[in-house]
Amino acid sequence: MILDVFALTPCGDGVFTGPSNGPAGKRAYGGHLAAQGLAAACRTVGAGKVPTAVHVQFLRGGDAGEAVRYEVDSLHDGRTSSSRRVLGRQGDRVIVHVTALFAVPADGPAHSDRADGPAPESVPRTGPIGPAPSLPIDEIDIRIADEGTGSEFVRRLWWRITSTLPDDPVLHACLAVYVTDIYGVDPVLAVHGHSMTDRSHHAATTDSSIWFHSPIRADEWNLLESRSPVAARGRGIMIAGLFDADGERVATLVHEGQAVTRV
Repeated sequence: MILDVFALTPCGDGVFTGPSNGPAGKRAYGGHLAAQGLAAACRTVGAGKVPTAVHVQFLRGGDAGEAVRYEVDSLHDGRTSSSRRVLGRQGDRVIVHVTALFAVPADGPAHSDRADGPAPESVPRTGPIGPAPSLPIDEIDIRIADEGTGSEFVRRLWWRITSTLPDDPVLHACLAVYVTDIYGVDPVLAVHGHSMTDRSHHAATTDSSIWFHSPIRADEWNLLESRSPVAARGRGIMIAGLFDADGERVATLVHEGQAVTRV
């Protein structure tokens, strides 16, 4: 089940073990590592503070069949904010580095741009753009509608978790991190008429950042609307907005990834 991803085992002060996410010998899914790293950080922050941002560096390819040890370092704890650094290890290899920021929600100016486009119910259930053997796809309804070509390419990816979820805003934020890494840098290649699934390029996310603006409901429709404004020197950027069922932006994402032509 998808909630098993977040069944972290405490192993001492600020240390947790996260369960594996697929068959041994296969590459670990980046969203799995990022979401578990954020979940580990959340375990060390007191009630009342919610995640506001998470920054992830994927340092080495992990083994999907091996558990990951997450070591959480408490960098700061103030009255209204906290910061955590997380190292994810398999054996003596650091494979992922996560920085998570937390704050107590406060009153202030509020505005949001809005998403447009067709309703998710009018888009066929497509699943990811390619195979995703380590993901519980039967629990994630994914619907993709691509639009435009070249620099005008836009990917609209609707998703929601179909299984029953507890009313835990931290869990819903972690699930958003988990899902939105699915082929996250594919829009970089799509600008040039390629895809991560055609194996024309070495392509993988190298680092990502997500800023959380409002509470996310992972069990309701969410729209990830992504574009790629630039690619150069074998790397490209994908920028996306995450919008809730009412069309309000609840998060902003930036992914950088390799996009190296195979020779």
